This record gives sequence, structure tokens and C-alpha cells, in this order.
Amino acid sequence: MRSHKFIIFGYDHYNALGVVRSLGEKGISPIVILHKTLVKDPSLVPNCRYASKVHIVDDVDEGYRILQQLYGKEELKPFLYSCDDYVEMCLDSHYEELKNHFYFFDGGQAGIVSRYMDKDAISQLAVECGCKIPKTEIVKRGELPTSLRYPVITKAKVSAVGGWKNDVRICYSEQELIEAYETIESEDLLVEEFIEKKNELCLDGFCINHGKDVCIPFQTTYLRVAPGMYGNYMELTPFNNEIVYKQVCRILEKAQFNGIFSVEYLIDKNDELYFLEVNFRNSTWSYAFTYGGVNMPYEWAKATLEGEIRISEDGIKKTPFTALVEVKDFKDFVLTRKISLLKWIRDLRKTDCLYYWNSKDKKPVFGWIWHLIIRTTKSLFGRC
Repeated sequence: MRSHKFIIFGYDHYNALGVVRSLGEKGISPIVILHKTLVKDPSLVPNCRYASKVHIVDDVDEGYRILQQLYGKEELKPFLYSCDDYVEMCLDSHYEELKNHFYFFDGGQAGIVSRYMDKDAISQLAVECGCKIPKTEIVKRGELPTSLRYPVITKAKVSAVGGWKNDVRICYSEQELIEAYETIESEDLLVEEFIEKKNELCLDGFCINHGKDVCIPFQTTYLRVAPGMYGNYMELTPFNNEIVYKQVCRILEKAQFNGIFSVEYLIDKNDELYFLEVNFRNSTWSYAFTYGGVNMPYEWAKATLEGEIRISEDGIKKTPFTALVEVKDFKDFVLTRKISLLKWIRDLRKTDCLYYWNSKDKKPVFGWIWHLIIRTTKSLFGRC
């Protein structure tokens, strides 16, 4: 397997960094293509000790050209990892050009993954597969829902179009929704009933043979939750919910998906599960799975070559463990005074897996800090 090239395509984020580290810990030095669509000055991944080469490009299209020009004629097909929706939609649209030259996350034909990246389409598929979903309406920006009670939550209908996560708003009245439309970027929106969440259930895994063989080793729930926010401090436990597993398997098989994925459910105050979405790409919690003993980037590549999923049980954690996105959690909960700095430090010290800091790969954090200092200094002098 190490005779193949491994290529990571995304933007500078702890998501892509986790894939580089996961492969690096298996003795593989991947190539990275970073687009500047969301992060203009990459500082994390370029400083990772495991990356053999980093291409920094202006946008996804330029990254795709680099991919084809430099790595599209290899004797052995490279493994290609998409780490954001922009990249995955690009690869999906070029399926015919890529299928004979790369192993990548795909749906067996052009356009099928992009079809199910539409939140309405994947929700309807989930209902067919036995899932419960919140009540929703599809509207144009500025239109008001006609059948929903407030509060409601807005989401971009397609994640890679419009403002993505910035278009998520909780609105407690019609007037609040009208005001939210003034800054929402997406033209097409999914507006759904806002269900007060007790927690979320996130299932990361990988599949081969067009969704027929699926591995979901752990489930993730959150130790800190807040309305309208993604969790950053989490607990991972072995996944053994057979009903939910069958639902996810049906969805992936109908989507004919090959690759790494994550599926998200909302848990309400009565412990009812509501399906939210599928991410057809490597997602943010991937590196915690590597810490837990299932290195998904490596295992997906191995299973793809062997045609079956075979993971040794040795080394897989059977007891709960914790992970923390330390930078974002500090911003979301300490700077907003939701928790004290002292409590946050206590949680940090007892956390098993961190997404930024890594004792075997320290330079990304120092690179990020140095970049933050430079950016802050420029901002301060710019005001003078």
C-alpha cells in the first residue's frame, strides 16, 4: 500500500491536519493541496512534520488542475482524501476523469454525491431509510415558512453554497427571521423547526463496495452543548446501536458511497433521535478515531485495495475517552464567559485527545500562534 501516493485536498484546518497526522503515524508521508477559499494564510498543515509536500493554491479549481497535472498519470492510483464540501463537490463533478486514476470518495457516478449534499434530498432519503427528521420547509431567501412554528433554525440548502455555517441562525419570531435574511448569503435555504437539543450523536466511519460494507467504530456525544453551536468537547464510546447502524447503512448503500463519512443526529430532551445530515468526506473528529485505535484514513485505503474491511481488535479502546477542539472551545465558552478559565484548563488537562496540540507534531501549533501574533499586530497597527 505504501507504494501508492496519498494526497489530501482541503483547506488549512485541523480536519486536514488530522488526516496528515493519521497517515504519518502509519509511516506514510502524504502530499497536501490546500486551497485558500476559507483560510487565506495557511499555518497549520504546512508546518506538519508528516507532510511530504504542500501545494497552496488560490481556489479548488486551481487545486484540481494541480492534482491532474502532477499526479494524474501515476502507475499506481493515488489515494485522494477530500476534507471539505467544496473539494468533494469538485471531485464528484469530475468523476469520469478521476475514476481510472485515483481512489477517492465517490458515489459510483458523476453527480450522485452532490445530489445528496443537498439537505432536503438527504433528509428525504433518510426518511425512506427509517430515520425521523425535524419538520422542514425549503424557501428562497426572504420567504417566510408557512407551516412551521417558531422558533426555527435556518441552514444553507447545500453546504458549499452561500455562507455555509454562517447561515445557521436560530429565530424565535417572524421578525427575527426577517432580520436574519439581511445577512444570510444562501439563496436557497432549509428552514426547520428548532428542537431543543439535549445532545448530538455523531457517527464517523468509512465504507467500501458502494456502501455495502460499513465500519462505524465509535459514537460521539458532547460534554458541552449550547443552542445553535457545534460541540467541541466530546466523549467517544464504542458504537453498538443496531437500529441506527442499519439506518446509516441503508443511506450509504442507496447513495452508493465509497469513502470516509460522518452522520449527525440530534438528541432531544426525551432522547428521541432526529437525523440531521451526512458529510460525504473526512470530517473534523476523524483524528480522535485514530487516537481510539481505528485510523480511518489508513483503514479505508487498506480496505479499498483488499475489497473488504478487516480491522484488528488489538489496540481499539473499549472504554470511553475524550477529545477537545481546544482553540474553538476556548473561543466559544471561555471568551463568551459560559464557563470559567479555571474549569476549561481542568478539562483541557484531563482530555485524552486534542485536535491542535500533538506532542509528536508540535510545529503546527507554534506556526498557528506565530501567524496569530502577526495578524493581530498588523490589525493593531492598521488602526493607528
